Amino acid sequence: MLFRAFTLLAVVALAIGTWILSSPARRQQAQTDAKQADLPGYYLKNAVLTDYDATGAPGIRIEAQRIDQIAHGNEVALYDVQVDYQAPGGQPWVLFGDIAHVQPGGNVIDVTGNVRLQGKPSAGEATAVVHTDALSYNVPDSVASTQSDVRIDFGGHTLTARGLVANLKERTMRLESKVNGRFQP
Repeated sequence: MLFRAFTLLAVVALAIGTWILSSPARRQQAQTDAKQADLPGYYLKNAVLTDYDATGAPGIRIEAQRIDQIAHGNEVALYDVQVDYQAPGGQPWVLFGDIAHVQPGGNVIDVTGNVRLQGKPSAGEATAVVHTDALSYNVPDSVASTQSDVRIDFGGHTLTARGLVANLKERTMRLESKVNGRFQP
């Protein structure tokens, strides 16, 4: 008789445990916890970040439609990016791209997808426009570089190459290899 009572009690406990574990509220909580892990640690929409130089003047300004923290770490991803750089006593530059990653420490910005780097023209002055798939921008050195294919449009002229190093402070560009130019009148 005692064995039957114990068996009956075990079956009732199993039924209650199964009911509790399979309840809709418990399943919804487990799904919510899984979705929370997929979310970024933080995100910003329509964000503008500005870094100032030693004199207090804006040195670099980053606009992004969205910024996500990656895997709750130190790296962030920026979407639909515009980076404005004002060279000390020089020409301002603007960098556009679909996605950018800021490496930990904030010294290097890697931009990918429809990347465009161009100088902001002064009155009556033409500027070069660089098109590529990927570009790394070293913030402290003001150097943009890529190993990808590059197309540079300057007025009616076009240069293509593989690889580029552009020093924005000194307003110089070096094409690495496979350089080809087309100059149309």
